[in-house]
Order: sequence, then structure tokens, then C-alpha cells
Amino acid sequence: MAEAPGYDIELTHTFNATPERVFRAFTDPEQFAMWYGPDGFPARADSVEIDPQAGGTHRFAMESEADPSIRTAFDGHVTEVVPDQLVAISGSWVGIPGLSGPWPSHLRVEFHAEGGATRVLLREGPHPTGTAELGYQAWEMMFMKLDAMLGG
Repeated sequence: MAEAPGYDIELTHTFNATPERVFRAFTDPEQFAMWYGPDGFPARADSVEIDPQAGGTHRFAMESEADPSIRTAFDGHVTEVVPDQLVAISGSWVGIPGLSGPWPSHLRVEFHAEGGATRVLLREGPHPTGTAELGYQAWEMMFMKLDAMLGG
């Protein structure tokens, strides 16, 4: 049996949109590029590659708006997917300030219908020592951007 990822972030947020719309925002490259990335460090639309099926590609790069030489990229694959219900991704980050090599990461996002809304349960990790709180804050920022994109 495979060892469970060491998730150190767990975040729940309810979006005023159907699970289908929220799932699409996570799995459609054009929509993903519109909201992903903390303030000042967005995903570059031309870098996003998402094939939302088990084994499919999940890649993107974020670039600092203040200093484009600062760039962080994720190279991964979809490990599990149930349309409109679940997407799980594993891969590695490169270009993380203060880290010399790649950082392996796992993400699991569940989409739960609640009337016309969707409760998202997100788990991510493990994070390098001392960075989980920054990751949590980044997800809170990104969820605010996703809320706005979905019209919430």
C-alpha cells in the first residue's frame, strides 16, 4: 500500500457555484491561469498545461510581477480524478526561494455539492520546514480570486 502524502495544509471554502464550475476552474488551463497564484505572483497563462485525467500532465509557472526573474514552477501529474468531485495531483516545485533543489508536493481537492454552492476541501503538502503557513495564506488569497472569478 502506498504511503499517504504528508498533508500539512487543510483548508475548506464554500464557493457560490456548482461543483462542475469549480472543478472546471481547477482543471481548465485558461480558467486556472485566471486565479492561480498569490497576489503579485500569478501563474503565467502560456505556461499552464493541464490534462485532467489520471496520469495527465499538470504544469505551470508563476512569475513575480515586481521582478520577472523570480519564477517558480510546478511539474506534476494528475494521480486521481472524479469529474466534479475530486482531483489529486503530485509533482515537484522548483525555484522556491531558499531551496536548492526540487520540493515534492501533493494536492488533493474535493468538491462537495451544497445546494447551488460547492464546499471545497483542499489538502496540500508536505511543505518545506517553516513554509506551511505561507502556503496556507497563498491558498486563502487564491480562493478570494477564484471567488471573484466565479462571481461570488
